[in-house]
Amino acid sequence: MSLVASLPGRPLTDGEIASLNRADSIELAVAVESDTDSEAAEANAADAGAEGLLVATDSWVKGIDFLEGVWEIVESIDIEDDEDRYDALRACEDAVRANRSDGSVDTE
Repeated sequence: MSLVASLPGRPLTDGEIASLNRADSIELAVAVESDTDSEAAEANAADAGAEGLLVATDSWVKGIDFLEGVWEIVESIDIEDDEDRYDALRACEDAVRANRSDGSVDTE
């Protein structure tokens, strides 16, 4: 089962992110928060929880976004060391935020 397929069809709770961090196959999982609370509420029909996620292993980092009811990998970067991981985390975070602004719900 793929990482995205294993995620629920809603934003993740803090406890679910903590569970990802305890998984043997994942070294780091952190939420990517929206720039504003209203942006998150509009994008996800006011569901509470993390709608952006960074997941890292020893060999890759992925930026995953939940928008309009679907989780999607918006960036995936292979890494070789801790220095690469930092740069990859920043790039994936930027990709999640960019995807959110490109795909946000228009309220006009």
